[in-house]
Amino acid sequence: MKNIKYIVLSLLLIFSVGCEKVVEGINDNPNEISSDSFEAGVLLLKGIELANISVQAGHQTRISGMWVGHTKGVILLYKSLAEYNISAEESNNIWQNAYQGVVKQARLLRQQTATSPKAKQYSGITKVLEANTLGTMASLFGDIPYTEIAKEEVADPKFDSQKFVFAQLQILLDEAITDLGAAPNTAIPEDLMFAGNTTKWIKVARTLKARLYMYTREYDKAYQEASLGVLTTTDALVFTPPAIGNGSQNLNYKMINQRGGYWGFTGSNLDVLLGTKRNNKKTQENARLAYYRFDGASATNNKGIAAINTPMTIVGYEETLLILAETAVRAGKTAEGIMQLNKLRAYLAGGKAFTKLNAADALKYDAYELADFEKGGIENVDGIATDRALLREIIEERYVTGFTGLLAFDDLRRLGSKEKDIAVLPPFNSATIKQYPQRFIVAQSELSANQNAPVDAGIFSVTEVNK
Repeated sequence: MKNIKYIVLSLLLIFSVGCEKVVEGINDNPNEISSDSFEAGVLLLKGIELANISVQAGHQTRISGMWVGHTKGVILLYKSLAEYNISAEESNNIWQNAYQGVVKQARLLRQQTATSPKAKQYSGITKVLEANTLGTMASLFGDIPYTEIAKEEVADPKFDSQKFVFAQLQILLDEAITDLGAAPNTAIPEDLMFAGNTTKWIKVARTLKARLYMYTREYDKAYQEASLGVLTTTDALVFTPPAIGNGSQNLNYKMINQRGGYWGFTGSNLDVLLGTKRNNKKTQENARLAYYRFDGASATNNKGIAAINTPMTIVGYEETLLILAETAVRAGKTAEGIMQLNKLRAYLAGGKAFTKLNAADALKYDAYELADFEKGGIENVDGIATDRALLREIIEERYVTGFTGLLAFDDLRRLGSKEKDIAVLPPFNSATIKQYPQRFIVAQSELSANQNAPVDAGIFSVTEVNK
């Protein structure tokens, strides 16, 4: 992170996400437009939001999706990545988007708008975005720079512990909620997500707090935050790509369009799960399977999750309900856990959770009842304890719902070694590997430039919260 200048990341530039660097040589141009050359907020906020989308749904998300069995690496780079052969260079892009595209720009925006009538709005929104980005970075990488990243006098910021960073982000989100609660709820056209709606941003902050507490297994706190979070679909943090050019497309579409044939869905663990194991007298997944199944060879053939303008969920209604469901069961409130799960199933059954591509495809999500999870029930044929069977179904729904996101990778690491009876354990992608990846390698750009960067421990080294 040495000598990173504050620069403007335009909408098209920051959203051009692939395996290559997003911004190549931007600090080398002495005539680069600086952020004080325009009214603060007009471009900075858009760039910050789009950089965050790249962090949440970009290259690392696709790699982790292959590791959890959501998708498959078919040829060349993606086949190698799927088989756990990964180098530090693969992290350069996310590292740059996170620290330069989100964190530094967010802090600059707060500084430049400190005297604006909308200062509290800008502050609250950017703190939520910063926490979203750094929460994901700490989850994916473990220890990361945090306390010294804003200090210009520090050339080599230290790496703070994963648990410390999560705790600091909880404080940052509390600050965001306070700022937003005190802010005027006026329109901010530069906000691509909610146009400045403070109420919606507060709810997103609450669900993000719940997500962080799930990482640290503070399930009681996760329940409390989720109960104040994104509880309607209209409050979810979702980006709908305008599809007006190469830099504004759904990232799944963009990947396939750029590297057709590298990446696929057919034959993955998720494909098999939805095609056979998930279906019973109360559940039929054919329609969701058709929506998820993408053509990895031709982007233009896709009409579902990899279509050019399909919305991408960053912080969702479904995640909030599933946090409430899991944490309720863990607290001994089995009936509430089923109720929260059934809310999600009713939403799925209503036909608005995803596009039904083929009229003939079965779509059925009848409400579950306690008997379904008792020994011998349709969701407990192997006779485990009732609450564990219910938890297993909730975790499996998180695995399915979280397709093209990070939920499944989060859960594989959180539960894969400690609670194997309820975890989704996909097949390994290599005959020589018998353990699941636990983290990504710190970016080569950081390893090369920062003397305080740790010696890489490898992708199978367990991060602090999962030890």
